[in-house]
Amino acid sequence: MLNHMAKDRRKGFLEHPENDLSIDADFANLRPPEPHSLEELATSEDPVVAFERNQYSTRQAIIYAVASPVILLVFAAILAFIFRLQGGEFCDNGPARFICSRQAQLWWPIMTSIVALASPIGCAIIMVYKLRHYTRWRPWMGAFWFLVPMSMLWMTTVLPIAILGKTMF
Repeated sequence: MLNHMAKDRRKGFLEHPENDLSIDADFANLRPPEPHSLEELATSEDPVVAFERNQYSTRQAIIYAVASPVILLVFAAILAFIFRLQGGEFCDNGPARFICSRQAQLWWPIMTSIVALASPIGCAIIMVYKLRHYTRWRPWMGAFWFLVPMSMLWMTTVLPIAILGKTMF
């Protein structure tokens, strides 16, 4: 039944193949309302612009999914370096120790976990925005499902530092 409905949906595109700029990834998008007057038809979006916007949305999702872990690692390294410069009672164990005080043991995992949690939440917000604006949203769903386990792994790895007060670095 779903296959039959998909064929009916494409029927309008097959009547005008010059407007068939969509690919299979676009059939999950919400469809904009059909124009009911000539003014609405004249102000509706050009199919080429919609196609380019969908392509751009995919590139944005890929960049977001790759950049989020990189930003998290850079932020964590900078924050660890700042805490190392501040020093603390545990810095006597050697120059390779970065989290040197109890305050650093509390704040470094919490602050980095906030960044780790913000990346899938931001991705979800962007995904809903894309869905509601008739743009390709499925790559954002893929980025979301990549970022959720990444953030969970980060938080389960670093939050015990704040709880137990022991670090490996």
